[in-house]
Amino acid sequence: MTTTHPPPDGPAELGALFDLHGRRILLYLARRTDLQTAEDVLGETFVIALTRWDTRDPERGDPLPWLFGIATNLLRRHWRSEARARRALARAAEPDLVDDDPSDRVDRERAVRAVVRELDRMRPAVRDTVLLHAWAELTYEQIAAATGVPVGTVRSRLNRARAALRATPDLPTTLNGELRA
Repeated sequence: MTTTHPPPDGPAELGALFDLHGRRILLYLARRTDLQTAEDVLGETFVIALTRWDTRDPERGDPLPWLFGIATNLLRRHWRSEARARRALARAAEPDLVDDDPSDRVDRERAVRAVVRELDRMRPAVRDTVLLHAWAELTYEQIAAATGVPVGTVRSRLNRARAALRATPDLPTTLNGELRA
């Protein structure tokens, strides 16, 4: 006779699963990405586990491998989304000028690739701050409100990003000025 696991009974059941397996899954995720993303993926993992509990094969017993599978798929989806965002960033940063001198276009494309590479190296929180400032044209105060951090943290993140971009090879000084103070 096989035992079936009843669906979780609300937050208490979800809490028990989280208490039992949450730290181990978080450590796994944090080894593969930054802590903020790991925490986000962990939370989404348990939400999905709660909503899909009845689709889990009860013959498999312990839900730990199933939870790891959900977490891994979510992390993979996160990475694909980040890669698409970086490609879109590179495309959007390239102006569509027909009458450009080909050598200028090559230089500009090299500079855009250098900026995208450097943005990719930044912590997600720093990258988000830069993009909120440069593309959304939010003020420091608006960025602080949007990200839930103090204005001083926004200033620090932008300063760090400016320093990293200034030190980037293949980056003309005209692009450095676009991150306004």
